[in-house]
Amino acid sequence: MDGRLRQLDGLRGLAALVVVIFHFLSAFAPNFIPDQTDTPYVLADTPFGIFFNGPFSVSIFFVLSGFVVSNAAAKRRSPIYLNLVLRYVRLAVPVLFSVIFAWMLLELMPTATLSLDAIMPHTWLNWTYQGDIPSLFAAIRHGILTVFIRGNSNFNNVLWTMQIELLGSFALYLIYGSMLGWLCTATLLILGLACCTGFFTVAYLGFVLGALIRDAWTEGRVAPAPSLLVVAGVLLGFSAHGFAQRMGLGWLPSILTPGENNSILPPVAAALIMAGLLYSRIGKIFERGPFQFLGRISFPLYLVHVPIIYTVFATLYVDFLPGRLGLALLFLFFLSVVSVVALLFEILFDAPTLRLIANVREKYWMRSGKIVGLCDRISD
Repeated sequence: MDGRLRQLDGLRGLAALVVVIFHFLSAFAPNFIPDQTDTPYVLADTPFGIFFNGPFSVSIFFVLSGFVVSNAAAKRRSPIYLNLVLRYVRLAVPVLFSVIFAWMLLELMPTATLSLDAIMPHTWLNWTYQGDIPSLFAAIRHGILTVFIRGNSNFNNVLWTMQIELLGSFALYLIYGSMLGWLCTATLLILGLACCTGFFTVAYLGFVLGALIRDAWTEGRVAPAPSLLVVAGVLLGFSAHGFAQRMGLGWLPSILTPGENNSILPPVAAALIMAGLLYSRIGKIFERGPFQFLGRISFPLYLVHVPIIYTVFATLYVDFLPGRLGLALLFLFFLSVVSVVALLFEILFDAPTLRLIANVREKYWMRSGKIVGLCDRISD
């Protein structure tokens, strides 16, 4: 596992693109999104719905994070406190700059979403500041601290996931940093059971499943019929909120009900897809250039696209009121803009954050090596 698993980079990139599509449709074509309407288009209740099912893509992010963080935690012998601090830095620095970016756009166009809501009202348009925008100081405080404590953001509504990312990562660093072997596995299983029973939010189940897949991968275990796992994951994961009721499945327990907030199906489906891609030839598709580019900019893409929707493209939509063809062209323009912005964000903020973390780790180990050498000479 020394080499980079590029199929997982590609999967992360595709998941980020799906979230972008989901939010664009949430803003400008809400009839595609079951969360935004009582009568969604039938396409939302087919496997094609997975291509604009943003909540399911977030489940994929959590499973991927579980895999990556557990691998880092198991390999490193750094103090737990250092791993926790650096994980916070890894998330907080890009998040902070995304909040500042959102604040700047909201200051320039403080009522763009209100104007859109006036001609096409729906719930998603209410999840941002409008009119009276908080100060820059409030935005900075929000990006550094508040979003991780409260788990929501009216500057950039996708940041609700950052609290889960931080706490899920912390849990894995604590488990792998203090336990070995069967005790580590048993703790993960207990944590997973706690998620399934509602003791913890079910989103954390993704971290547990990602960590268990990582353990199996490093031990050389081979998943059976990996291509079928991918297909099963897609079929299990496409449904969105309200699916069970529309399909007459409301009698199922909520934990097994497709589309319910506390359902275990999204993280399980995401884990099936990821496990299948690790072993099947389908994973080769995700190693190709477009998916790798999306993987490179996936975190910045996730962080910057919603503020652009709520301001620049809300304004463009109100000004031009595009039809179906016009909306398709607007989406292509939007995708081009957010891709460029995400690439710049990756170059200016995301990549430097990763380099900073790598430098801190290197300096720590250099300092630790000097301390060990001194101790050895004294003991001799």
